[in-house]
Amino acid sequence: MRRSLAVVLVAISAGAVLRAQTPALTFEAASVKPNRSVSCDRGGSLAGGRFAMTCSTLRALVTFAYPRQDGSLRFDSDLVGGPSWIDADRFDLVARIPEGRGLGFDAGNTPAAAATPAQLSAIEPIRAMTRSLLEDRFKLAVHDELRDLNVYELRLDRRDARPGPQLKRAEANCVSKQGNPCAGFKMSGPGHLVSHGVTMSMLAQFLESPTSRRVFDRTGLNGSFDVELQWAPSDPNGVSVFTALREQLGLKLESTKAPVDVLVIDRAEKPTPN
Repeated sequence: MRRSLAVVLVAISAGAVLRAQTPALTFEAASVKPNRSVSCDRGGSLAGGRFAMTCSTLRALVTFAYPRQDGSLRFDSDLVGGPSWIDADRFDLVARIPEGRGLGFDAGNTPAAAATPAQLSAIEPIRAMTRSLLEDRFKLAVHDELRDLNVYELRLDRRDARPGPQLKRAEANCVSKQGNPCAGFKMSGPGHLVSHGVTMSMLAQFLESPTSRRVFDRTGLNGSFDVELQWAPSDPNGVSVFTALREQLGLKLESTKAPVDVLVIDRAEKPTPN
């Protein structure tokens, strides 16, 4: 069953009110400079009380600072409006985190799949500080809005509801196998996913990256699963993720439209370098 319009509206309103009412968190000090290199590698680091994002566009900065209501990162389609240079101009951000606001762990040395829920939630203060910086230096103004967007629904492909050969029920007590974390994902190479003890909703969220759309779980499968999925992301003549899902997992992605919360950029200015 799809989320009702009322439920989505309440979630969006709650998120906007929470951002408005939460006391502003700010970096102890921050520098934002244009990066005019002909070519540069976009990256980020968070360690030793220092936060940095290099070669980042305004879109990348906003995407990090303003996640979805569930805490996951937004896609390009989740971000509406903005200046003409939102994807062209690049910036280097270096900031010092106030004492006592550190994460308590070195994010640069923690694989995403191995991070604990507490570690992941600890990122939120850094996002809040980045929001304050964007509002101050870029004069950024945004608002949440609900729009009908193209999405995918993850469903069972077979009439008998049998899973594919590479989708198996996980053990009751998930135990790490060959160094792969339970309830997490690991890419063993381009287009080669191995996961243990994950739910179908987790798999749906993972599939948003290779499909570049929101994906909602409509499989009706409860519990945890071990999944191995292989496709050819860079080979137009190779196996697509859609075909791989059908043949290997017994699942399919159906295209439809659904109300999705988006972030609208009302105003943004180029910052003064400092």
